Amino acid sequence: MKLLENKRSIYIIIVLAFISGVVIIFLTQNSYGGADNFSHYKFAHWGWQYPELLFNHWGKPLFTILMSPFAQFGIVGARVYNLFVGFSTALIVWKLAIYFNFKNNAISLILVLFTPIYFILMFTTLTEVTFSFFLALSVLLFFKNKLIFSAIVASLLPLVRTEGIVLLPLFTIAYGLKRQFIAIPMLTAGFWIISLLGLPYYDDFWWLITKMPYSGNAKDIYGSGSLFSFINNTRGILGYPIGVLSVIGLLTSLIHWAKQDEYSFSDTFYFLLLIPGSYIAFLSAHSFVWWQGMGNSLGLIRVMASVTPMAALTALAGLLWLTTWLKSKNNLASIIFTTCLLGWIVILGINTHIGGFKKSRPEKLIAQAAHYLKDNNLIKHKIHYFDPYLISELGIDPFDKTLSAEGIANRKQPSLSLSDSSIIVWDAHLGTNQGKIPLSVLISSEDLVLLKEFNPIPPFKVLGGYDYAVCIFQKRSNNFDILK
Repeated sequence: MKLLENKRSIYIIIVLAFISGVVIIFLTQNSYGGADNFSHYKFAHWGWQYPELLFNHWGKPLFTILMSPFAQFGIVGARVYNLFVGFSTALIVWKLAIYFNFKNNAISLILVLFTPIYFILMFTTLTEVTFSFFLALSVLLFFKNKLIFSAIVASLLPLVRTEGIVLLPLFTIAYGLKRQFIAIPMLTAGFWIISLLGLPYYDDFWWLITKMPYSGNAKDIYGSGSLFSFINNTRGILGYPIGVLSVIGLLTSLIHWAKQDEYSFSDTFYFLLLIPGSYIAFLSAHSFVWWQGMGNSLGLIRVMASVTPMAALTALAGLLWLTTWLKSKNNLASIIFTTCLLGWIVILGINTHIGGFKKSRPEKLIAQAAHYLKDNNLIKHKIHYFDPYLISELGIDPFDKTLSAEGIANRKQPSLSLSDSSIIVWDAHLGTNQGKIPLSVLISSEDLVLLKEFNPIPPFKVLGGYDYAVCIFQKRSNNFDILK
């Protein structure tokens, strides 16, 4: 453990670990998160050519703006951005561990980086890691007594992930108890800034509210689940070791606050409020909306990566209590236990979602469809698609309307909204659910010809219970020559 007490050694290890992560990015075809990966990337990459994309509400404007310089180097660059932010978050949590005088505080780096869902999301282009960075930074600024700056940073959370708004009441309480009332209105700073910057593209100052992409209810598509769905998925989110340690950390901190601090507004109180409190609030919010089928929730466990660094720091408190107790019994047993436990955490962190470094089964079929289009010179026609991964494989500008379009305007009679010879690449997941066009509608259209169908072996089902498949259609024209 001596190595973990030398800051210079720790920084060297972190730099080497980051470089290793970059190598992994160049050697893998990460696809965890499915089509959302490319959707976020395309807004960031093409945002420099089409500035309005930087303020796309679904893409999350602040996240898109921050990632955009890296995205100019391709999706690999966007993934490097996420990795960098993830490591930066771990360093901030380490600073918090130092603030709380946690012994062996550098263990916090291991706990943050090797939390299963956090580890895999660092290699994606998704929003959760950036959210965790701003959350950790805001909490650190709070404990450094820079409350106004803390509030400004916290105000950015809903601009990275909309549900970040559920954490703002925790900060409001904290600032109020600190009697820093000027900090409370600063929790809206991000809203005013981004609203103003996006005004020219929406012609509506309140676009962050009026154009909210999650205001509808699509329970019939996305479904709902158990209130305890996220807790039942502890293995995939925190992993059992960190999950158990975080519970121990929460309980021991509560006991310390009650017995040592006598329920005062001490650092332990604010630790409980903002650190495990953030994780619990976020978990509760997502559990509730998934249970009720609200907010277009899919019940995806990846959203919890937004707050897992807070659980990791809580777990450190639990680990330190446990090792201190063991040390009082047998020092050697404490060392062996800690070493084995950290090794287990690292192994679980790497292996739990290791399949996320490979193309998913749907992406493999979409890639086959893309190769078919290229090989048969069909990309000269306008392509209508539902899965944005197709455009990634084709390498074309997804915002040049002469080349492609996402979805089909006329869902009842698709061919009426298509130009002659247009191509449709339909998939059973996004085509049926988000696109709301059943395969039967396309097959029954006399103006459309089925060119090719891709079916997985073995078959599998997707959202809605549909058998997954990818079908390529082409609209007839006067000079239409059916591809054989």
